[in-house]
Amino acid sequence: MKKSMRKSFNPSFLCIFLLMLSCSHREIFLKYHSFAGAEWKRDDGAVFKVEIGDNSQVCDATIEIRSDNTYSFSNIWLFVDCKSPDGSIHTDTVGADLADVKGKWFGKGLSLHNLSIPYKQNLFFPNTGTYIYSIRQGMQDNPLRGITDIALKISEKSGK
Repeated sequence: MKKSMRKSFNPSFLCIFLLMLSCSHREIFLKYHSFAGAEWKRDDGAVFKVEIGDNSQVCDATIEIRSDNTYSFSNIWLFVDCKSPDGSIHTDTVGADLADVKGKWFGKGLSLHNLSIPYKQNLFFPNTGTYIYSIRQGMQDNPLRGITDIALKISEKSGK
């Protein structure tokens, strides 16, 4: 005997899906810079060229960092320079905890830890053109061991 399975439409599922979709971010830039041998030398700045064609969008920027188990600190300090198309340069100092006080790593992963660090929220690009970001490590150790990759991610906010 076969049972008849009838599919029904659930409007609450559709509402939840549309709500999640309206609050999502559309990625407009994501690029990783890898460090040979998981050693980040102070003069090895990760450079990212971000092309902005539509300056009417509000964006969020995050720094994605990957570290391995040889990283001996619970935090990291970064210097972020941004050169805008008009030639002006803005510098930020960004500090982030990578582990809690007991040494448990934040983010995802077991031997390679991925962490997303909020950098700029509600970011507005005043000009179209190429924005050049440079990220340098600001820790005392040189080279800084245990950082395998760093990335810049920029996403447009939808549903402003």
